[in-house]
Amino acid sequence: MEHYTIRQVKRALAQEQLLQRLDQGEDWAALCQELGLALSRDYCPQLRRRYRQGGSSWEALIDHRHCHLYKATPERRAWLREWKRENLALTQQELATLYEAEFQESISQSQVSNVLRVAGVAIPGGQHYHPPQERAWPLERAGVFFPPGRRPPDGGAEHGHPGDPGAESGLPGA
Repeated sequence: MEHYTIRQVKRALAQEQLLQRLDQGEDWAALCQELGLALSRDYCPQLRRRYRQGGSSWEALIDHRHCHLYKATPERRAWLREWKRENLALTQQELATLYEAEFQESISQSQVSNVLRVAGVAIPGGQHYHPPQERAWPLERAGVFFPPGRRPPDGGAEHGHPGDPGAESGLPGA
């Protein structure tokens, strides 16, 4: 779930109400004053576009300068989470490409990463997905590192085995 400040929510709801009431034919200046918005009339087309592209939801009007997504509506975020849960090996770039193909709208890798991190399905930064069979070393490879029945060439003197002459000093007969 996204976390918004009270100010962000109130502003987005006021902007949504502005757009809805403009569609009913009310006056721009009077509405802005009533709703406490200081918006230029030139901003209206951009506001409408964001609202429509965001699924006609107030969340689409959240001030995106605070790293909140306005392109990824709750339904689209759920779609991203489902794709990632179904295939953990998908990268953010692949998910961004799938998102663009599905919704005809681009989304950055960092936005995909933010959605996945909030949902708890992201792999920590800098790590790549490794299927479980690639993580475990097979037992037959253990002998490569630890050959059976071998002693060090000097008979274990560097390990300080008790009773070995010269164990401490490394000199024979000491």
